[in-house]
Amino acid sequence: MSKSALILATGFLFVVQAKALNLGTVEIAGNACENQVGTHDVTEVSEGRFVIPTGLYLKKEEDKRVARGTCTFALPLKASAGKKIVVSDSHQLASLRAYPAQTKARIDLEIFKAGSQGVKQTLEVEAIDQASKVNKSLGQQETVVETECGGSAILRGNLAATLMGEGKARAFARNLYLNIAEVDCN
Repeated sequence: MSKSALILATGFLFVVQAKALNLGTVEIAGNACENQVGTHDVTEVSEGRFVIPTGLYLKKEEDKRVARGTCTFALPLKASAGKKIVVSDSHQLASLRAYPAQTKARIDLEIFKAGSQGVKQTLEVEAIDQASKVNKSLGQQETVVETECGGSAILRGNLAATLMGEGKARAFARNLYLNIAEVDCN
């Protein structure tokens, strides 16, 4: 088999596998989402690695004491007969800034199967006497959600930011990346 035919066959197999996963669309909601609220396609950025458009941006000026913002998602998962869907290795880069003093910024991320509770991950920074900032990736390396064999579930995520105090603050989070694979039940 020629090299170009092999590449074409591999690409075809990859497309067939992605369609078999049947991810469909994701619903995005919230008052601080960077992307438009509503229905979005789930994008595969590399084999088995997907991006959910849940970027968040929230800003507080000195004239406000508190600012709160959220961005949430719901992604239906449906496994084929004899298969289950495994979601793992979540990763979301967050950035917090608080300045000049007596100001706090916090961001919380929770990813879970609808009807259950996930591990809450928190990033916080506080400016006491001077500006303070932090950049960190929030995520879970292990399995986040797993469907039953041939079953379905809704993958949910909540991203929330709270900015409070006397000064200015900002919270920013990039889109969520995670691995989604359909595997044999054995």
